[in-house]
Amino acid sequence: MTNIPGSPCCATSESSSSRRSVLKAVGALGGAGVASLAGAMLTPAAAGAASAQAAPGKQDWSGTNVVLLGTGGGPIPMTDRQMTSQVVVVDGAAYVVDCGSGVVRQMYAAGVTHGMLRALFVTHFHADHFSDYLPLMLFGRPLPGQEYGYAGQLHVYGPPSLGLPPGVPMPGVELIQPDNPHPGMTDVHNGVLAAFATTTNSQGIKAAFGPDIRDLIVPHDLSVNATADLPSPPRMRPFTVYEDDRVRVSATLVNHYWPFPAFGFRFDTDHGSVTFSGDTTPSDNLVELARNTDVLVHEIMDGQGMLDHGMAEFMVKGLRGCHTDITQIGGVATRAGARTLALSHIVPLTLASPTPPKIPAGHWRSTIKRDYDGTVVIGEDLQRVRVGRRSGR
Repeated sequence: MTNIPGSPCCATSESSSSRRSVLKAVGALGGAGVASLAGAMLTPAAAGAASAQAAPGKQDWSGTNVVLLGTGGGPIPMTDRQMTSQVVVVDGAAYVVDCGSGVVRQMYAAGVTHGMLRALFVTHFHADHFSDYLPLMLFGRPLPGQEYGYAGQLHVYGPPSLGLPPGVPMPGVELIQPDNPHPGMTDVHNGVLAAFATTTNSQGIKAAFGPDIRDLIVPHDLSVNATADLPSPPRMRPFTVYEDDRVRVSATLVNHYWPFPAFGFRFDTDHGSVTFSGDTTPSDNLVELARNTDVLVHEIMDGQGMLDHGMAEFMVKGLRGCHTDITQIGGVATRAGARTLALSHIVPLTLASPTPPKIPAGHWRSTIKRDYDGTVVIGEDLQRVRVGRRSGR
């Protein structure tokens, strides 16, 4: 397993038949080479009992698959959507992107186990993207008689601490933990372990309870040469953050105001490519990262719908300052040349109920199709997007 924090993106070249040569040739901006390999086939993982209830780890995970584990936007408890998390599975190896509330339950419902995990990628540290880091981390520790625990180390990649943006905090607002108000991935990881020291200490006897959790989970701060010059991050080329025998993962800065930095991630495999926007307004950096990607998983909100359902205008304005509106997302996907646009992190129309009204599918499609002629997937929890040659297309 290769860790390449902060290395520059590679240039594209023609792909070859072998996995390693394809990965080396394509790189983070090699969507044109990858896209020629595959289209995308969409199958809802919860469509039937055989799919949703298959024994964890026993499904057919050949090729490249994306499962939208949680498609809800914001730290709002909802009865029909879990909070944001996705998993990419490449020939049986799994890579999680964000770990919002419910991620472990959703993983196992989709048939993905801790034993399949190789890496976790965190777009930013808002709670709806990161609140279940603890159960994801701790509940995979192999125990006697338990067959689903980690098969090896789990590498975790997340934002570093780049300090506070100008004007933060607002006057009169006292920061929590003022000596380190914006901790990076390694600090966060160590803080979680410290907070649950009772668990780690009481179960830390290797001979009796399996490997020490400190040996299993390896945190990494993503290396970024930038400062928090808000409201928009600097333009940059994507850079490679991780590579193994199945996948190359690239990242870029996106526009989510604060916390800074916030990242989008792209996965290039032998079968195709998938890009995750993270939380962002329309972003030139993201468009470059997603160039010619097979599947773009992008966040979305409907500002006018929120106003129509009674949300205060100042709240909608604030959300539009750090998210992508339904009227903008088609243009983003078209500029990127994405073959399929999958909607996730769907911000509810109202915060007044845990069962917010559904946005009609026809409204999503008709609005987006004004600017985009590719395939549109309105994401639901546990929906699978199958990418690549083995999808049958």
